[in-house]
Amino acid sequence: MFGFFYSLFASVSLVLLNIIGLFNSKIKQLLFSRKSAVKPIAGPKTFWIHCASLGEYEMALPLVEKILETHKLNELLITFFSPSGYKQATKGPYSEVISYLPFDTRKNVLNFYSDYSPKNAVFIRYDFWYNFIRIGLKRNVQFYVINGRFSTNHFILKWIGLPYKKLLHRFRAIFLSDKASMDVLMQNGFQNVLFTGDTRYDRVSAIAKNTTSLETIAQFRGNRTLLVVGSSWEAEEQLVLELAKQNIEEFAIIIAPHDIKRSDEIVAKFRGFSVAKYSEIDLKNTSNILIIDNIGMLSRIYRYADVALIGGGFSGKLHNILEPAVWGCPVFFGPIFTKFPEATDFIEAGFGFKISDAESFVKQLDFLLNNTNKLAEVKAKSKQFTKEQIGASGLIYDQIISNT
Repeated sequence: MFGFFYSLFASVSLVLLNIIGLFNSKIKQLLFSRKSAVKPIAGPKTFWIHCASLGEYEMALPLVEKILETHKLNELLITFFSPSGYKQATKGPYSEVISYLPFDTRKNVLNFYSDYSPKNAVFIRYDFWYNFIRIGLKRNVQFYVINGRFSTNHFILKWIGLPYKKLLHRFRAIFLSDKASMDVLMQNGFQNVLFTGDTRYDRVSAIAKNTTSLETIAQFRGNRTLLVVGSSWEAEEQLVLELAKQNIEEFAIIIAPHDIKRSDEIVAKFRGFSVAKYSEIDLKNTSNILIIDNIGMLSRIYRYADVALIGGGFSGKLHNILEPAVWGCPVFFGPIFTKFPEATDFIEAGFGFKISDAESFVKQLDFLLNNTNKLAEVKAKSKQFTKEQIGASGLIYDQIISNT
């Protein structure tokens, strides 16, 4: 009964979206981008990997690379729901096998399985589409979740999510990124669960091993202590402003904003200090503050950092704290991180620092930087912890292959 009403709702929703698109430019662009996207060549796929957006794609990449050690690229299909994730991923090396996931109507789903007939379906963390799963299970597709994360208030554990819960019980395996999620699912009767860890550690480790130097950043830093503010929002920038007012001469500061369109706004905020944008930097005139006004450099910049402040922790949207940690970098972040268990892991391991305001930030930062032995100890903990987390992709791959 649920399947019937869900399918009806999905079909009606798609009709309504097309009507709304006549009057809403964003919806119109969304629908147009999907219709105009080039679909991968039809044919049976050994692996179908679905990512909601770009963040999930980053989680999937280590597994994709592991698969490609033994399989050809045309044996894969990678789908996205988000336009932003799709557009960014199609700029990379796997563009020929990347597609939008069709809307979850029964007709679309049947056409999808007719075109690609995947043997294994891998969902990254979440984004569970009822018809795709239900019909796929009927076609004997082996379903998996990787980097799964579930809390006691997850929707599938409530009455409204019961139909989804029944489907997830039939997944071949649910690979979990944290032990708390495993406890939650096992308490709710799941037997198909396995704690494998977070594939993002494999990803950031690979990036660190293959990264190239950034001579401009090295010259900007010089012999100064470098604070890198990654994916900053206004809250983090305000903390740095207060720091700059107190002891700016001790630091070189790099700010890589979450939204690079705000670069000029940030420059204006730090007017009165020696500030420059990366695209306009003149190394002959030493600046204290450098604003990164491009995309793609941040993960490489962390190799030069002494400490990092990561954005999003004051709004519950904490950005990637693994990227600086892999370089042995102490990591500061705001207090709202319940959806990011890695933040708690970092704190417990001794190299993550929760801050609530400018006073606590400056105080903890000063203590760390004025104690050479303590700073070295914290950096060592960061490197050791991230090193110990590497390997989830291999564990997951071995489990899937053993069932294929």
